[in-house]
Formats: sequence, C-alpha cells, structure tokens
Amino acid sequence: MRDSRTKNSIRNSTVSIITQVLTVVINFIVKTVFIQTLGSEYLGVNGLFSNIITMLSLADLGIGVAIPYSLYKPLAERDGKKINTLMKFYAKVYNVIGVIVLTIGFSLIPFLGLMIKDMPDIPNLTLIYALFVIHSASSYFFVYKRFLIESDQKGYITSKIIFVFSTILSVLQIIILLLTKNYILFLLSSIVIVITQNIYISYRAVQLYPFLKYKNTAKMVKEDIQDITKNVSALLIYRIGNVVTSGTDNIVISKFIGLVEVGIYSNYLLIINSLNLVLNQVFNAITSSIGNLVVTTSGKRSAAVYDKLNLVNFWLYALCGTCLIVLFNPFIEIWIGKEYLLPFSVVCLLSFNFYITGMQSVTTSFRNAYGLFWKAKYRPLVMIVINIVISIIFVQFMGISGVVLGTIVSRILTVTWLDPYIVYHYGFGRNPKRYFIKYALFMALFLTIAFLTNFIVGWIPNGNLLWFLLKAIVSFVIVNGIFYLLFKDTDDFQYFYQKIKNILFSKLDRFRHV
Repeated sequence: MRDSRTKNSIRNSTVSIITQVLTVVINFIVKTVFIQTLGSEYLGVNGLFSNIITMLSLADLGIGVAIPYSLYKPLAERDGKKINTLMKFYAKVYNVIGVIVLTIGFSLIPFLGLMIKDMPDIPNLTLIYALFVIHSASSYFFVYKRFLIESDQKGYITSKIIFVFSTILSVLQIIILLLTKNYILFLLSSIVIVITQNIYISYRAVQLYPFLKYKNTAKMVKEDIQDITKNVSALLIYRIGNVVTSGTDNIVISKFIGLVEVGIYSNYLLIINSLNLVLNQVFNAITSSIGNLVVTTSGKRSAAVYDKLNLVNFWLYALCGTCLIVLFNPFIEIWIGKEYLLPFSVVCLLSFNFYITGMQSVTTSFRNAYGLFWKAKYRPLVMIVINIVISIIFVQFMGISGVVLGTIVSRILTVTWLDPYIVYHYGFGRNPKRYFIKYALFMALFLTIAFLTNFIVGWIPNGNLLWFLLKAIVSFVIVNGIFYLLFKDTDDFQYFYQKIKNILFSKLDRFRHV
C-alpha cells in the first residue's frame, strides 16, 4: 500500500509539474500577445473582472474540497455503490451552483461603475463582464467527475487532458488576437473550450468507473448528508476568507489608485500565480495519497510523513521566494518594458507573501485529508476583517505596498499558526511546539538567504537576457547550495534522496533491458 501511494504520488506530481510548466510558458506567450495587441486598459479590465469572478466563486461553498474528503474512504474500500450515490448528489449541487453564479454575476452589472475609479473608453464593457460571468458559471457543469479521478490517485489523467485543452485554447486565442484584436472573441473561445474540456473529462470518468452509468443508486444516508452539510458550512467560511483575501486586492487598487495600476499589478500576479500553479501541483498531486494515508495508518505515521513533506515545502517556496525578490523586476523589464515595473518594496512584500502562503501547502493538504474544516471555521472571517481594514487604511499613504501588507498581516495573525495547531492537535494527537520552532528557524533562514542572494546578484548588471540568465543561475546555485549543506545529513533529506535515487536506478535498469 505504501509503495502504491509513493508511485501514485510521484507519477501524479511528475505529470502535473511538466504539464503545468508548459502551460505557464504558453500562458506567458498569450499574455505577451495580449499586451501588445490590446494594451494596458484591456489588461486592467481583464485583471479587475477576473477578481470579481474570483469573488463569485464563493458560490461553490467549498464543495470542491469536501468531495475528495468524502470519497477517500469509499475509494479505499472500493465501494462503488456509495461512490455513485455521492456523484449523483454532487452533480445536482454543481448544477445549482452554476445557476447561482449566473444569477449573482448578472445582478452586479448595475454596480460596475462603482468598482472602477476612471471608467475606461472600452466598447461593450457590460458584454465583456457578462462573458466573464458565463465563463465562470460554465466551469461548474460536468466538473464534479474530475474530483473522482483525482481522489483515486489518478490526477495524472486529468492533468494531461487539461493541458491539451489549455494548449488548444492558447493557440486559438493567439490567432484571434493577431488576426482580429477582438477581445470578445478572445473570451468566447475560452467559454467553448472549458465546456468541451469538462464534457470530455466526464466521459473519461465514466470509462474508468463504469458503475457511474447506473441510474438506480441508493439514497444519501442521513448521516452522510449531515456530515457533508457540516463540512460545507465550515468550508464556505474558509472559501470566503481565501477569496476575499486574494480577490480584493485588484478591487482596492482599482478604487483608490486606478485601473492602469491594476493592469501593472496583474502582471506580477500572473508570475506569482503561475509559480503557485506549478508548485501546487506537487502538493495537489499527493493530496489523494495523503487522504489514503490518514484513513489507513496511525497519527504517528502521518506526522512523520508530514515532517518530511514540510522540508520539501520549505525548500521549494524559499527557493522560489528568493528568486522572485532577485529576478522579478529584471524579468518584467525584459518581458514588457520598464514602464510596467513596480517599486522594489512592493516586490519584496509580494515575494514574502508568496513564501508565507506557500508554507501552508502541506498543512492544508493534511487538514483537508483529515476533514478538520470545522475546527477553525471562524478563522477566515477574522482574516477577512484584518485584511480589508489594513489594506484600505494603508493604501491611502503606501499605495500598492499597503494593499499587499494587509494580506501579509492577516495571514500571519491567523492561518500561519492556527491551521498547523489544528492538524497537530486533532489530526496527529501531538504537541505542535516542535513545528513552530522549526517554522521560525525556516523563516529566519529564508530571510537571511534572500538578503544574501540579492546582495550578491545585485553586482550583476541588468539590461538583457544573458545577464538575466546569469542572475537566475547564480541565485539558483546559492540557495540550493546553502540548503544542501544545511540539510544533507538530516533524516528528512535522506528519506527523499534515497527515494529519488531508487526510482532513477530502477528507470535506468529498465532502459538497459530494452
């Protein structure tokens, strides 16, 4: 069982990372063509409406997290009848959610003018917003079967499908931009592709799980409904916290600073979100294996795995956080020009927020696997209040830095300490003191290495792609070199080192026998 979990985790992570990296590269090409053909005002509208739609995603109530949790046990027991019953229930829920998103989204149309400081001279602005709403609503139809495939440790299947459709969409949108410069056609293409993608994933799920064809399913057990309802009510609050924390920044910037600044800020968010998408594949791909782990082993075993994964978590996010501080502005300058640069203080704050958010990845995976949603149901509400209050106050005299600072402070005072405490206390049955000591040491190490790397790389001039690549290589070598020297003799490092070495040698042996 343990070997099977490891193989599934590695396969899911590998496929997810490769496809996501390729998707990120393609998306950057699309964004570059977008900026060159449509300009900064359309970029600002795209960023603002994307954030409004992010707020509308509250309508899913956190069902997307509740589904995998409810499926881990029946999948481990291969209980097809119960799985089918759950799938039929979730199908109805997602259809309702799609309708709710459409209704709420369209009801906001009269208030668009209140969200934009200087209304841009863009034709069909209402139609553009309506297409954003339709795209968001359409993403909920047929999507529920995707969670079954991923919960069964087969996320590599959906990763491949999503990559193919994303590539088709990107090529289509580039052609539309270059030939027509028509933003409405650009948005329509996205709607068509997302619906087609979900239909195909649904078709593949039925192929993999033929019992989904059966119409005669058992009724939902009262206890299951109560359990789902309880988790969803807690997850809704979590969902509100995440959406408001991540989704209000562009709205605050648009209201207090301006739409063009939203466009500039969105370029930085694109890079951060792209990095998060890639790194999240590592932890999303192993979430189903963690779910299987927690329902089949002891808290002690789960805690040991958590510690090992936490080192990987720190290594990845500290490396990327440091590289963001050093390379963010040089990359933007080469990519789209100096006029799209933000101050270095904003870069540092964005990078630090990226790090502290990413350091919750393993904790979130275990919290979801244990179903510990109810234990901190009010934490997201506190985070919302802190974030909005600080952002609105600080934006008045700190600009964009104040908005980012609001997000950072809200995270540090809530999720950074409470979620790990809940996982340790209720999941592992252990005292989290050791975790917090290690977290503080990791934080100090990250800040020290980031400062040192930025100081050293600062001697390398800016200006062209070759100098940028040299900065990237030096940053990569410094961070990984220091981490290797510090962690090479630890049990957690040796565990992953041996796993990777065994996998590589087994692959080489297979290659030799071909």
